[in-house]
Amino acid sequence: MKKQNEKQMKNQTKKVVSVLCAAALFGSGAILGACGGKKDENKNVTISGSSSVTPLMEKLAAAYEQDHDVRITVNMSSSGAGISDAQNDLNDFGMSSRGLKASETGVKGEMLCMDGIALIVNKDSAVTDVKKADVKALYENGTALPDTSITAAVGRDASSGTRSAFDELLKIENGYFKDVATLAETGNVIETIKSSKNSIGYISYGSLNDSVKAVSLDNIACTVENIKGGKYALQRPFVIVLKDGKTLSEAAQGFYDYIMGTSAQTVISKAGYITMK
Repeated sequence: MKKQNEKQMKNQTKKVVSVLCAAALFGSGAILGACGGKKDENKNVTISGSSSVTPLMEKLAAAYEQDHDVRITVNMSSSGAGISDAQNDLNDFGMSSRGLKASETGVKGEMLCMDGIALIVNKDSAVTDVKKADVKALYENGTALPDTSITAAVGRDASSGTRSAFDELLKIENGYFKDVATLAETGNVIETIKSSKNSIGYISYGSLNDSVKAVSLDNIACTVENIKGGKYALQRPFVIVLKDGKTLSEAAQGFYDYIMGTSAQTVISKAGYITMK
């Protein structure tokens, strides 16, 4: 009887040990799983902001992801939103198609490249050249462009970096004429111009495609050569926006170093933008 009790106790002890070992293994797995989850999370990079910078950033992200185990999410909004996201630590860094304003504190801007602002008309329009003063008058006062069929203007909304740069370069200080259509994104401007033969709009040079036509400004064409040489008047920087004092994750730092270094210059140049290196 005594031996039988001892045997039962040994069996129970083995069961307890087995359960404890299983629990320990499960706990280790859970911990490793949690660590793995954290590791995966740290491989994510989030960028937000300008709809003008977005197409270029998507190309840079795709090129970088080919050789690196990271996932880069590019959220298109506006320059103002991208700057605000950076200020509030809602992204790894923001995108702006203009320089930072004095009122935009708590962040710093680093120039990625230069871009032109192309004036566009319907591809079937006979207009090939416009004057700076006439474009300003159309946007400010609704005055039709002289000796052309252009009677309407299409612009961007107030949060757009492209609009901010366009207005500053043309010295538009009191807002737009009430009939000027103000749209949220670059693509909206292109679609509107495609369907209107009497309108003019403005977009990033890098976003220009064959569905619309770019016109020259004061007889200077919007080309890479003229933008880089300073001949074309409507040009502005593309800026990466970082929160002051922010320490980027390893994944975000790696991508930032890539886009700001020499390796990304081929992608930037092929996309139609003016490199800084």
